[in-house]
Amino acid sequence: MKRIIAAVLAAVTACTVFSVSALAAPESWREVFVTRLMKVISSDPSYNEVVLTDLDRNGIPEAFVMRDGMDGGIISAFTMNGTTITDIEVPSNITGMALTDITVYEKEGRYIFVGCEVPRYSSVVNYYKLMFDGQKLTTERILKSYVSSYPTLPYVDMCGNDFLTNGYPNRNKIRSFVNQYDGINTLTATNSNAKLLVDGNEVEVYGYTVNDANYYKLRDIAMVLRTTPVRFDVAWDENYNAVAISRGVKYTIVGGELSDDSGAALNVSQSSAPVYVDGEEKEILSYNINGNTYVKIRDIADMVGFVVDWDGETQSIILRTE
Repeated sequence: MKRIIAAVLAAVTACTVFSVSALAAPESWREVFVTRLMKVISSDPSYNEVVLTDLDRNGIPEAFVMRDGMDGGIISAFTMNGTTITDIEVPSNITGMALTDITVYEKEGRYIFVGCEVPRYSSVVNYYKLMFDGQKLTTERILKSYVSSYPTLPYVDMCGNDFLTNGYPNRNKIRSFVNQYDGINTLTATNSNAKLLVDGNEVEVYGYTVNDANYYKLRDIAMVLRTTPVRFDVAWDENYNAVAISRGVKYTIVGGELSDDSGAALNVSQSSAPVYVDGEEKEILSYNINGNTYVKIRDIADMVGFVVDWDGETQSIILRTE
């Protein structure tokens, strides 16, 4: 299978909005990655193939170390969260080959990462939907028809296997490889300048603009609608690792609602946590921004039942609850 080394896989369709304006990711990850890769490859030089790929699109790649070819079991996987290196739990049903050939599809604003591999002694291509939640990589076997109707997005990953000198890992080779990684797959968010009105009254809620749409913290919207007919509660369901919304229930205040974090350094990634409304899973695009779940205001409206209008003259988002 063709190795993709810092190559753009597919062209963006004319109607697709995809920002490549990179957030300034901390560069400290590079030397940490070099040191960790030296250690892993030294432990068993037969595992000397490395993939750097940014599955959560936060500017810092995930690293996967494997054997070459169809013997390519993944021996190690890791990334950085802040200044801490984090091991990634990987599935046993794929080889690393599925990570060397990734295509990204866009479905209603959501990004679907698909890797493919050709099993030994077979010409049938296996396709896997790749899902990364920051700690664990999970996969789902799919048919190509599952995504074939969706447009593809430009995506960059890196694959390399020239890291040994006389059978031992060479730090300079590893450093050169890591330093070539250019994180163009990052998300970007800016502070939203839109006003927010609820039934004609302006409320002070801080949001972000991501890909030209306004996103707000679920708990903030629940707070400002707490006494309205469309009230809803927000909780975290540990059994399903999901956000749970209960309509018609007065929001339970936990503290920190409506706080202004616009001055904080942005850490943005696409959220992998599912969202349930009254026990039914909703397929929506949400983002994790500085540790909080942000959802498009129109998606929140569709889920809990209020009306959203836009006043371009006053740059106002108007919510109507009755």
